[in-house]
Amino acid sequence: MTTHRSAALLIASLVGLVSLTGCAGGDGFGASASDSSPAPAKTVPPNGEHYSSVESLKSAFEEAGGDCSNFEQTNKVTHAAESGDCGTGTVLSIYSSVSEKDAVVNGMKQFADVIGMNVLVGENWVVNDKRVAQYQPKMGGTLVTRTATK
Repeated sequence: MTTHRSAALLIASLVGLVSLTGCAGGDGFGASASDSSPAPAKTVPPNGEHYSSVESLKSAFEEAGGDCSNFEQTNKVTHAAESGDCGTGTVLSIYSSVSEKDAVVNGMKQFADVIGMNVLVGENWVVNDKRVAQYQPKMGGTLVTRTATK
């Protein structure tokens, strides 16, 4: 009885799979799935990409939907290898080491109760922007947010 039930479940699963894939890719006008292959989805590492320049971080930020059209590389962020301002209150920075990046994030946390905190932290980078949560799905990284309470 168990073998019969397992076989019935397997057949039902296969029928469901065929019905789901049988119509995929066709537009009803003779096109097949091989005529227009979708571009493979980019898989973002959980900790985000490693960026070699603040310009490459800026490009990724813009691809994720961020506005950085008034970008100016200022290199003013302490401990950062490079940093820049998007002119919209957004600051982008990359770091030579994890310890330097962590030192900046930990310093920000000390004042988070007073000024708030909205950063997206990646492998060697930080995006400081009040809308960081919307960029995380495309950029990866860890959200570190705090609401000012004082």
